[in-house]
Amino acid sequence: MSEQYCPNCHEKAFVWALDEEASPNTLWYCSAYKYHAEENEALENVCSHCGNKTNLYMKAGKEFFRFCTSCQCKTEASPW
Repeated sequence: MSEQYCPNCHEKAFVWALDEEASPNTLWYCSAYKYHAEENEALENVCSHCGNKTNLYMKAGKEFFRFCTSCQCKTEASPW
């Protein structure tokens, strides 16, 4: 699994894991700053900035956002 850029600290230290006992969503962790988020894979879509289907729908705490792993664009989103 390759590291992605973190939407919080912008370091290339963001990795995902699956743990169906903890959450039905994909779990993402930043090894640089201990940041974590959940991804709802069913809502992944095409990024309006770069056109790649790498725009993740994520939740970190009470914040919901979209984050493109290709161009690192982060935008606010409504709760899932």
